[in-house]
Amino acid sequence: MPTTYTLKKPVLDYNRLQKTCKQTLEDAKEDRETALEMHRFFRQMVEENPQDAVAKNLMIDCLKLAQSSKVNVHRTLDLLIKLENTFTKGEVNGSSENLFDKLSTILHD
Repeated sequence: MPTTYTLKKPVLDYNRLQKTCKQTLEDAKEDRETALEMHRFFRQMVEENPQDAVAKNLMIDCLKLAQSSKVNVHRTLDLLIKLENTFTKGEVNGSSENLFDKLSTILHD
């Protein structure tokens, strides 16, 4: 008969959250750089042919992507700060509330 597998460590702990946030920040930086590079490319196309409506729309879309990646960085940093405050206060380790519930509370504050 199979036995129930019990985890020795939590699946989502403090270090893993920090690592995930770090990766998210690096990905957002890369996305922003790519979007700005593409924006410059489409801007050059518009300078060569001012009537190119497709290039104008793509140029605007690239700016939107660059801005959304910046917003994601701010959200991630805000979450990291709130998480750090929670851990330094000892609210997660000393309470009966699990980490997922605590993260949900932090996100909705």
